[in-house]
Amino acid sequence: MKFDNQLRYAVQIIDTYQGETPLHAWLKDFFRVHPQMGSRDRRIVSTMVYGHYRLGHAIKTHSPAKRIIAGLFLCQNQPLELLNYFDPELDKQVTLPFDEKIACYQATTDGAGFRPEDIFPWKDQLSPGIDHLAFCLSFLRQPDLFLRIRPGHETSVRDKLGSAAAEFIPPATLRLPNGFKVEDYFTPDREVVIQDYNSQRVAEFLQPGSRASATPGFRHPAGPGFPEITPIPETTPGSGRTPGPAATPEFFWDACAASGGKSILAHDLYPKMELFVSDIRDTILRNLRSRFKTADIKKYHAFLLDLATQTPPASAAGSDLVLVDVPCTGSGTWGRTPEDAWFFNPEKIRRYSEVQKSILSNIAPQLSPDASLVYCTCSVFKKENEEIAAFIHDTLGLREQARENLKGYDLRADTLFAARYTR
Repeated sequence: MKFDNQLRYAVQIIDTYQGETPLHAWLKDFFRVHPQMGSRDRRIVSTMVYGHYRLGHAIKTHSPAKRIIAGLFLCQNQPLELLNYFDPELDKQVTLPFDEKIACYQATTDGAGFRPEDIFPWKDQLSPGIDHLAFCLSFLRQPDLFLRIRPGHETSVRDKLGSAAAEFIPPATLRLPNGFKVEDYFTPDREVVIQDYNSQRVAEFLQPGSRASATPGFRHPAGPGFPEITPIPETTPGSGRTPGPAATPEFFWDACAASGGKSILAHDLYPKMELFVSDIRDTILRNLRSRFKTADIKKYHAFLLDLATQTPPASAAGSDLVLVDVPCTGSGTWGRTPEDAWFFNPEKIRRYSEVQKSILSNIAPQLSPDASLVYCTCSVFKKENEEIAAFIHDTLGLREQARENLKGYDLRADTLFAARYTR
């Protein structure tokens, strides 16, 4: 009866939720008006709901209840009392290697129509070089939690971690299991920054000629929370990487700063430079100011700016280094928010591409002669990535120095795109 009730709640959520707000926030509100559900019930129901969305558009015609059972089997790697209640035969196979689990599910009556490549059905719109099947399969595993250790805190952070299950990835990245309570160990933004691995790799584009020295051979901790994973490989140069040391910029402008994670990264690379940060949303800038205070960043100028329609002020546009982390579909992060794939309208790709071109068209003509521009998205769509890169080069007349799809689907990380340009 307990598990039947949990399934009913999960189906109710799926039938009611329309993607209007992030699922994690919507669930909080749902549980608030259903106080009879204890913490364990909330956790189990959340797992069931997320499992449904992790299947993306595969077996889309199945009922929510059938998709929930499939999600429990395909997205978990340990036996579950819940799964055993609904399908004991599947529960016996839940620890199988990934490919065997999929074959096992496909051999069932409900799983006969399951095709992993249906999870993300927009293959023809992917950036070249993105492995469609690998990207689809990555939806079935929640990405890991990544922290960036801030300069000067390397020893204290490791000491505070103690015996906690963590993997260190040089030069300054920690990989931890989801559910790790960062605030119990650190003050976020002071000692560490919660930042995806590939977001941290944007540092390579802020430093021409520099590559993160991720060293192969680090073993991923075994046990619950760390199922099947491809080790972080040694990084290899992107196309046209300009060799040599990075020049130290005096002024840096984060043109679409959001909450400022990459601005903190830039500050840690070049602590003496002056920061300009802008965004279209005042609420976001308020959060940014709070983060900067915690991060002890004082030398900055924050201002509201709609770059899709407005020309930037000369003070910001004259910066030596400009980061344009544009608004985008966010498709490279949907492993963290799988509900976004379920509710996605492909028309948004075109709309975001137009906004991206407008933003860049307002920035590029204002750049000083020796400035560098770094373009970044968290998208896997070529219309937001390679096609915009061609627009920057062919229409705006900037010279490409480097470009790379920062693939995270085999690393339990997000997938990003980054490119660097000069005049």
